[in-house]
Amino acid sequence: MGFCIKKISIDDLTAGMYVADVFNKEDILLLSADSVITSNDQIAALRRQGVTGVYINTGKGKDVPKGIPDVEGSAQDGRREVEYYKELERARDIHRQTLATAKEALDSIRKGRSFSMSKIEEASQNIVESVLRNPDALISLCQIKGYDEYTYTHSVNVSVLTTSMAYSLGYNRDRLLEIGVGGVLHDIGKMRVPESILNKPGKYTEWEFNMMKKHPEYGIDIVKDKKNISEFSKTLIIQHHERYNGKGYPHHLKAGEIAEIGLIGAVADVYDALTSNRVYRAAWTPQKALAVIFQGCDEDYSRNIVERFTKQMGIYPVGSFVRLLSGEMGVVVRVDKGQLLAPTVLVLFDKAGKRGARPVEYDLSKKQKESGGAAYTVDVSLNPRAYGVEVAEFIDEKAL
Repeated sequence: MGFCIKKISIDDLTAGMYVADVFNKEDILLLSADSVITSNDQIAALRRQGVTGVYINTGKGKDVPKGIPDVEGSAQDGRREVEYYKELERARDIHRQTLATAKEALDSIRKGRSFSMSKIEEASQNIVESVLRNPDALISLCQIKGYDEYTYTHSVNVSVLTTSMAYSLGYNRDRLLEIGVGGVLHDIGKMRVPESILNKPGKYTEWEFNMMKKHPEYGIDIVKDKKNISEFSKTLIIQHHERYNGKGYPHHLKAGEIAEIGLIGAVADVYDALTSNRVYRAAWTPQKALAVIFQGCDEDYSRNIVERFTKQMGIYPVGSFVRLLSGEMGVVVRVDKGQLLAPTVLVLFDKAGKRGARPVEYDLSKKQKESGGAAYTVDVSLNPRAYGVEVAEFIDEKAL
């Protein structure tokens, strides 16, 4: 596909061209991939949103006339890359601080004590500020997961994923702050579920599963006397296990009865759970998790939310271990929403499958343009454990 994609100036965009995802300066999605441009009014609307260049698919639609050069966008792309890695440094500290806050709060509830809402609010504010500066940095760090601290890490990651998703949907700052709080506390009710059930390696008995299904209601009971937690935050706590077809819990709500934040929370919660190591199974690859979630569209999950979530994460999300058509293999460390099929990969293995002395970073979109061939296209996503790779260490390395 790769070499049918090119970046052009907004001035060269005409009706009949097919575009990749188009985002404004605030990273709000304006047009989704494979949208066709139908009128000059549509182009004018993109200009008003501050769009200066787009990627077009010349294999599906019109190309620019010969003689008009592709827009490399090197200055703007380079600036975005610097901003991303700069935010990644700050995001690492935010992720660790929020993890400590979540651990303190959840441990307090487990021991029958109260917890500090002000610290939860501060953690949410830090998450929101990071997302507003660069929505991709914190998402990248959601792949750094400690096996022994799943409950705490999961709470932080769901907060990050729901906040980022809501931001892409245009939620305002106040709502994002409430979502951040709800995300950190969404599983707080599990602290009233016996640890023998939470950490059980085998299948639950009916009684044990019924106990587990009470945790959203336990969560609401725990926060009911907290003055600083909004009803909107509570919605995320109580609805993140509701399902589109009414087969979720605790209230068996159906499609239109579930708030949008509940629909978002359901997808974020299951994605992070599936991509984490658990006592009863190893972590799934991001692609397998996304594929299983997508299979649940219109049954368990809202199709619109799943599609938007997939675009938010990327076809090959950060943390994916991929093989290129060249035979080289590595870890995806960055995803450009305008180039979902051409992420940045930290290459660990050469074309012969031999582990290199040190990783080499490939921006696949740049490599494709430079090489003019298909070698720098992702061929397939692989299980990193089969190659002795721990993806988290390479993501965290980028923040050092």
